[in-house]
Amino acid sequence: MLEEEEKFIRQFGQRIRALRKQLDISQEELALRSEMSINQIGRIERGEINTSLLVLRKLAKALEVPENKLLTDLGEK
Repeated sequence: MLEEEEKFIRQFGQRIRALRKQLDISQEELALRSEMSINQIGRIERGEINTSLLVLRKLAKALEVPENKLLTDLGEK
């Protein structure tokens, strides 16, 4: 994987973590809301995995934000 791709995936994970913390919910609660495993949530937040569009959609719904908010401005810094 290219360095810029890895950076993008890490930034996506950081965005998920920040939005989760804004809602003041745990990784476990986000996992329940998104019907995913807590391990998967942790790996996404740490930027360890490249996730699918369907997972992005589940996360957006669980975090109560539009899907595009999860991607806006990532990779531009």
